[in-house]
Amino acid sequence: MKRNFRLSNVATALTVTTAVTMGAYLAVSWSGVAAAQPETNNPESITIAAASANSSPVNQANPQHIASFTTNRTCQRCELMGVNVQGQNLQGSFLDVADMRRSNLNNANLSYSTMYYVDLRSADLQNADFRNTFLIYGAMTQANLSGINARDSRWKYANLRGSNLQNANLIGIELVYANLSRTNLSNASLRNAKLYRANLVQANLRGADLFMADLTGADLDEADLTDANLCRATMPDGSISSKGCLLPASN
Repeated sequence: MKRNFRLSNVATALTVTTAVTMGAYLAVSWSGVAAAQPETNNPESITIAAASANSSPVNQANPQHIASFTTNRTCQRCELMGVNVQGQNLQGSFLDVADMRRSNLNNANLSYSTMYYVDLRSADLQNADFRNTFLIYGAMTQANLSGINARDSRWKYANLRGSNLQNANLIGIELVYANLSRTNLSNASLRNAKLYRANLVQANLRGADLFMADLTGADLDEADLTDANLCRATMPDGSISSKGCLLPASN
């Protein structure tokens, strides 16, 4: 079943296409983003990553949007591509339709934030604090999320294809219908994670802790589960795994 969603106004148009199949796939495309307006009064602690020589104004962060995000912690239909908020405390932010491609959120605190249709493709989120975040239709393909703490978060229909989640804390996370194909989840903690119908094709789960995780209907085709802890995890076929469970000592 295929669903197409489209949000549009004079400034911004966002098209989200989801294919709800075994391991849903989410593609996010941006079009019609208004050109950034020049502004001289940038917040001192915020910088914008240098744009390439061929970049046009449409692909640059809008200083007014940066100020709204970092000062008020809220931004709607925002152009934040390449923004650098490394180490910033942005807890409890609200983002609705935001272009944050190639942004730097290394060690940033966005815990308890709510984000709809946020584009974080190729962004740097290493060691960021994303605990208890609510993310709907987030695009994070090729993003670096190594060491991120997203414990008890709800990421529905997220597209994390090819991203790096090595050593991530994903305890209790909800990744229903998420695209995690070719994702590096080695040594990640996914205890009690909800991965219902997630796409884990060719995912690297070496050494991952999936204790009591729900993998009902998930696609694990060619996934690497070497040394993964699947004790009491619900497998795609509904069976309960004992792989990794400690056996009682024999007399």
